[in-house]
Amino acid sequence: MNDHMPLLTIPPQKTHKSFFEETGEKVLQIGDSFNLAFNFLGDITVSFYRLILGKSYFRWEDFYLLIKRCGVDTLLLVSLISLLVGMILAFVASIQLKMFGAQIYIADIVGIAMVRVLAAVMTGIIVSGRIGASFAAELGMMETNEEVDALKTLGVSPIEFLVLPRVLALVLMMPVLTIYADLMAIVGGFFISIWMFHLNPLEYLNHTQAAVHLSYVWIGLIHSFIFGVIIAMAGCLRGIECKRDAAGVGNATTSAVVTAITGIVIATAIITFICQVLGV
Repeated sequence: MNDHMPLLTIPPQKTHKSFFEETGEKVLQIGDSFNLAFNFLGDITVSFYRLILGKSYFRWEDFYLLIKRCGVDTLLLVSLISLLVGMILAFVASIQLKMFGAQIYIADIVGIAMVRVLAAVMTGIIVSGRIGASFAAELGMMETNEEVDALKTLGVSPIEFLVLPRVLALVLMMPVLTIYADLMAIVGGFFISIWMFHLNPLEYLNHTQAAVHLSYVWIGLIHSFIFGVIIAMAGCLRGIECKRDAAGVGNATTSAVVTAITGIVIATAIITFICQVLGV
């Protein structure tokens, strides 16, 4: 027998899973994802508590740079989107209101909608695509290059050193960006109402002031605070859990954006339902 004869290899047979098996696996994966997210949130909470006690450590220079990235570097995009959304709301509202000669109530619709929900939601989506994705990419590259393992070897917690400053920076800047988005949206509705429908500028501002209560502002800030936590957690979690292969960083970035936007929509629905129940 010739010893140099090639060995015949039998290709592995593909197993076809039924619909119920695939559905069950997806449900189990969702359960594992929720468990992982809650554990990650617990680690962040413990790190924040240690920071208050003075036992946690991260570089404040990096924190200030993160504040700049999450705030100043995002202002231009937030300005453009909020201004255009305010204009669009004014146009849409005018379609029905002009039938009754009530164009002045454009101020009420733009002010209440943007301050209460839409400004926080639009800002959250913008920040998800810009900041949340960058968090996932940065931490994913660190995980791929074994920098996270190096921190663990040195006795430094990656949650405290890498994740905590990013979460704090985004949570602090999201309410600021939301307030700025509120103002830009009201300005957009103001320009459309004055230029297109020739409304009295002073009357428009008075209607906005009367319609937008302080409770609406607080509801919007609560939205923005929760969105900041969701976006930062999604970006950092997907980055830390990134697979060490060529497609790992890309998949982590995509997953971070999808997770953050899905979380924003779910959180908005829950908060809106709670406000409806409470009569706020």
